[in-house]
Amino acid sequence: MRQLVTAVLTLSLSPALARAQEPTAPPEPPAAQAPTSEDGASTQVPPADAAPADADLVERMTNAEGKVAALEEQNTETKNDLISLKKLKISGYVQARYQYQESLDDTGTGGFSRFAIRRGRIKTTYTTDWSQLLLQIDAVPTSPFVTVRDAEATLFIPGTHQQAGLTLGQMKWPFGYEAVQSSSDREIPERTRVVRAFLPDERDRGVKFAGTFLEGKVNVSAGLFDGDGIFNQGFIGSDNDKEKDVIGRAGFDLGWLSGGVSGWYGHTITKAPSDTFRRAYTRDRVALDAQLYLDVLPLGATAIKGEYITGTSYWKSSGDVKVEQPGVPASGWYGLVVQNVGLSNAVAVRYDFFDPENGRKNSASDGRPASTNSVGTLAVAVLHYVGENLKVTAAYEMPMTAHPGDAQDPHDNLFTIQMQARY
Repeated sequence: MRQLVTAVLTLSLSPALARAQEPTAPPEPPAAQAPTSEDGASTQVPPADAAPADADLVERMTNAEGKVAALEEQNTETKNDLISLKKLKISGYVQARYQYQESLDDTGTGGFSRFAIRRGRIKTTYTTDWSQLLLQIDAVPTSPFVTVRDAEATLFIPGTHQQAGLTLGQMKWPFGYEAVQSSSDREIPERTRVVRAFLPDERDRGVKFAGTFLEGKVNVSAGLFDGDGIFNQGFIGSDNDKEKDVIGRAGFDLGWLSGGVSGWYGHTITKAPSDTFRRAYTRDRVALDAQLYLDVLPLGATAIKGEYITGTSYWKSSGDVKVEQPGVPASGWYGLVVQNVGLSNAVAVRYDFFDPENGRKNSASDGRPASTNSVGTLAVAVLHYVGENLKVTAAYEMPMTAHPGDAQDPHDNLFTIQMQARY
């Protein structure tokens, strides 16, 4: 840039420089008598000296070069700032809700009508050629008020162009499809019952390898984790035993069709209700998932998604507490259809089924179905996108608990209206 500005200044000043460098003609010999004014004083003007003009030109050139140097320094600082900003990405979203659930029985007990902030996420990602930092927190008006969701340090493997890396920290389990999917992208407000049972809070601490191959058509992720999740009661932020679980998924992505197979194997050292002392129980899962994307209807694009999970030692919710069911076999699946209507609207229908104790018959007591009975849930949602940053969802979920004999299905249908704003 200095050379460009110097060239422009040289071209603009070249006439003056040329005149300053022209040889001066020798002075004519003075006349015999210089003209005088009326009072007799001489009016002869002395010849101009070229030296002051040369000095002025040099000074102007020096000042111009100084300005060019200052502009170059400012340009370098600006480029460095822009490079740093390109490495940093900050995003976030808020999910604000109103929910209404029916009373659980004819006496009016249970049920609720409430406003809530389900999620308030802030995510920061800093990526360089060799590494990546990811930190995501959740700030909501419930205890604990602020929690760390993701805290990852990633080293990209040299020569892979950031397509493969090793991550250490707190992250999502590399298992299945819905557990890994961002909550901001999901069509139904909450994850399915089977995913919440086998992968509560979707995250854990460990180490993971992840990579994509064959131009993104094949993806593999696998790691070693504590296995207890991030909100294991009494051991939040730490492991409750020395056991580690191996978890991984191998998938494919053809654009219009994607899917994968997932596996989990490990142990948990805990005490079941029938145990006197703690002992090791197997904790394992197997999952299959597939996603089909079509664009054949005139209304808009269509997505069909499904997933099946089976395994042992799932978690069961008891109020706000999740209690592991060691050694208990369970299974479940879901199917989801999403139909876009134009560019700003969509309709989603999902059915999920969860059997909390495989091989055990459904039962009832005092006219109520047992807590171990299977549950199928039908959910319907209407979505409207207000620009790129706001999504409004109205969803109605109808859980149907198996109720043999004269037992009654609990009245626990749930209506949710949610506004999600993101940046």
